Amino acid sequence: MIRAGHELGLHVIVVTAGRGERTVPAEHLRYAAEVHLVDTNDDDQVARLVCGLHDRRPLAAVLPGFEYYVPLAARLGSRLALPSLDPEAALDLRFKHRMRQALQRQGIPQPRFHWVAAEEDVLPALDRTGLPCVVKPVDLAGSLMVRKVREPAEALRAVREIRRMRTADLERPVSGDALIEEYVEGPEYSVEGFVEAGRMRVVCITSKFLGPEPYFVEAGHIVPGSITEPDRRIALAYVDRVAAALRLDRGPFHAELRCTLRGPMLMEIAARLGGDRIPDLVQLALGVDLYRIALLSHLGLSAGDVGCPAEARWAGIRYFLPSEAHSFADRGSYAIATGSSYAETLSRLDELAAVAGR
Repeated sequence: MIRAGHELGLHVIVVTAGRGERTVPAEHLRYAAEVHLVDTNDDDQVARLVCGLHDRRPLAAVLPGFEYYVPLAARLGSRLALPSLDPEAALDLRFKHRMRQALQRQGIPQPRFHWVAAEEDVLPALDRTGLPCVVKPVDLAGSLMVRKVREPAEALRAVREIRRMRTADLERPVSGDALIEEYVEGPEYSVEGFVEAGRMRVVCITSKFLGPEPYFVEAGHIVPGSITEPDRRIALAYVDRVAAALRLDRGPFHAELRCTLRGPMLMEIAARLGGDRIPDLVQLALGVDLYRIALLSHLGLSAGDVGCPAEARWAGIRYFLPSEAHSFADRGSYAIATGSSYAETLSRLDELAAVAGR
């Protein structure tokens, strides 16, 4: 996004901690007009810095650089009267239990769930969700600590592990709260798009490949995904309802869902671009620049035509997982391939995986 902003002629200001996992590589920072160092996990410090920058030279928008900073960006944007998500809506989009509760209030179909804030909540949760179920933290990302469990004792152990955590990746403090959800079966997809002038615009649907259960590590993606046209229409109508229920009224989104016998079921939706180089796959396959679109939609500007080109291709990524991969942090190298069809792209990724396996 820094480079995209530079290419759009914007005065791009980057606020970063500049240490450890919160280091933005120099190859990206060279496109920034200004770089300011601050503890990005200290909301008050960031707010003082950003408000000071705005007083010096009015800002046009405040964008999050990662999932954890979506609420802070919304709060600062609202405080400075800039185009932004409603701060309460940003919290619903960020925290998984709030997301489920907001969808429940609007009657949106989704897996059964129960918010677990203490160990004694586990058995009542299982009464609601049944077994097998999925246990996940309410405030992490990248499938960290997410797992399928089949027995009450497993669920209790999983919740205890989550409650023992104090910090996540990027040294971010965590609550220790968990969500227990009904396990639903079906192929998994993500929907990549953005909201412009209050209207959801979809760029593509991505096919997702997961590592072996009980974990849900993302092992690869292909753009555009392999989905029937009826399922595609139903999925997009469902995501539109989800976005409206969560008051997602601007900016990019990445919605993950499973197509089940009961219809589409949301895993989660984020007010940001998809990870795992999905925007790069979209650029390779469809010629659509999601980084540029993310900036334009946050600025309240039109992204123009984002339809598929006549000579669309397919692009995919395959991560080479170790035998024990519990989250994205356990993944090693990856390969990207393109092809003239979904089947050809999948075949090339399989060949690359076989070579890596040797």
